[in-house]
Amino acid sequence: MNVEKEYQKLSPAKDVLFMGLIQIFVLFLGMYSYMKITRFQVESTLALRTAKQGLVNPKEISTPVPSEVAWNEPASAEKAIREYTEFVVSKRPWLLSLDRLIWGLCFLVPSYILIRKIAKIETAEFTDSVGGRDIVAGVATGFATFCFVNVASSLIFFIIGKPQSNYLEQILTKNLYWNWKLLAWTLVAISFGAGIFEEFFFRGFLLKYFEEKNLGSIGLLITSFVFGVIHFTGGSYVAPLLLIFVGLSFGISYLKTGNIWVPVTAHITYNSSMLFAAFLLGNRIS
Repeated sequence: MNVEKEYQKLSPAKDVLFMGLIQIFVLFLGMYSYMKITRFQVESTLALRTAKQGLVNPKEISTPVPSEVAWNEPASAEKAIREYTEFVVSKRPWLLSLDRLIWGLCFLVPSYILIRKIAKIETAEFTDSVGGRDIVAGVATGFATFCFVNVASSLIFFIIGKPQSNYLEQILTKNLYWNWKLLAWTLVAISFGAGIFEEFFFRGFLLKYFEEKNLGSIGLLITSFVFGVIHFTGGSYVAPLLLIFVGLSFGISYLKTGNIWVPVTAHITYNSSMLFAAFLLGNRIS
């Protein structure tokens, strides 16, 4: 009897350790594959852009001209990413959707294979029906989170000063102002693409396991922390801290409702609110 009690005490720790190891492996695999594919995408796009500028006749090219990007040199890598970002936002906004699709494949496919098929761990039911209450709950959660983050960030930045945004945020804010075409593509990519893929991964795969083991609170903290860290692109540490709160908000909405489409709707609403703010206000939101 005592042995059984001791095993029950150790079981939660084993569950957390087991899922933690799987999550670390899945995150490493997803980030590594996403990085490799993204680098190829950046180099290919820049090479084709060069060809269309007349340096090379694109009709004579069967494969993209390799771009000389030294990824191990920060200056070269930053220059390539800036050129790619500016070209995509201003000329080829549909590539934003391709980027989100690549992210989804890099993270969701390994997660499905390792977590659901090999480890036999229960994941969220993506066939959950969506009712009016679920949509309202998601929209309310997303917009309330958006309002809180903006108020909190304004207060923090008033005290410590506003740090420089990453280049994608800068160029999007600059170009989104009353730009209907760019707004449409960013809604597809950043609102729906990121909202669906990221929620399936963080809440549908990662958080669901902890909930099944009656470790929802621990899982909420872990997955929210990972959600914030994985969005860190350098610079100020305020942004990932605020995004940890965003992850907490979306995670709580899932644990409370048990329906994956509630945090998906919340995520879509949150991202859409940011995009519409940039669309209406432009650089004035900075």
